[in-house]
Amino acid sequence: MLDLADKEKGRWPAVRASVAYCSQPTACGSAEDSGFCRELFHFFDQLQEGYDCLGKEGKAQCGLDEVAFEISIQIYRKKRAIVLDKLFKYADIDIHLFTELLQILRRHFPDYDLVVPTLQGYELAREIRRFLGLPEVQCVFLKGEAEERLLMGDDLKNLSYDRILEDTGRHYEQRGGLDEARQRAWRGRELAMFLQGEDGEEAVLWMQVRIALSR
Repeated sequence: MLDLADKEKGRWPAVRASVAYCSQPTACGSAEDSGFCRELFHFFDQLQEGYDCLGKEGKAQCGLDEVAFEISIQIYRKKRAIVLDKLFKYADIDIHLFTELLQILRRHFPDYDLVVPTLQGYELAREIRRFLGLPEVQCVFLKGEAEERLLMGDDLKNLSYDRILEDTGRHYEQRGGLDEARQRAWRGRELAMFLQGEDGEEAVLWMQVRIALSR
């Protein structure tokens, strides 16, 4: 584990981040000198600068620990996959976390897949669709009024990623639009996704998706 939050302590107090080289434990020592980590460190410098420019009110939104950003990824060299575990922005800073991180990952791991094991946020889901294309949905956990259910394998045949995005968009349109939903949400909280079915609406608690970074 390369804990970037502790690297050069005090350099990025507003950034809580970690990178795990899961298939190659010995990579951690040399990773800090790699072009990938140099770019990542520069990215964190930009995030910290954005936080430092906030006023007192803006910084107060980040909480007592003053963390404005959370990023956690795992790199599986043998599986050629990068797992995105966390990607959150708690402050109103004009930095696009996903697209900036995506550019770095594409430059250094162009033949890898991106896996998001617990995709919860509507806006991140839309960004994945926009910048990478249509991902493979591997499982979906839904919650209705009466029960919760996990869909996998054949249960996903009649369910598509685009359908979830469309149903979610319709959900927010009927309730004042996305801007109003963002204002109601707590800072850093994901906008939930929804699925419309014959028995009514279900919340998409999370779904696991996979897509090639090279698309």
